[in-house]
Amino acid sequence: MTITVTDHEIRLTGRCGVDEAEALLAALSESPQNRVVLAAERIHTALWQVLVALRPSVLGEAPDRFSAEYILPLIARKDEPVVKT
Repeated sequence: MTITVTDHEIRLTGRCGVDEAEALLAALSESPQNRVVLAAERIHTALWQVLVALRPSVLGEAPDRFSAEYILPLIARKDEPVVKT
């Protein structure tokens, strides 16, 4: 599984496919205060849609330039800059 949930974070690693979107939604719904750590080499559009809809706190970098330039700014909260680790 490419989604790991701990007490304070939800970590995306490896190649996150469409089949992981429901798990991400469930994890964020159960613990909306958890931050999401982007450490994946690929993130399917379905997961980005979950992140844009729920706008959790996000750490790390997008795995590609398009996501970094166009999707991450949609997720970032107005009072919180996008933080790179």
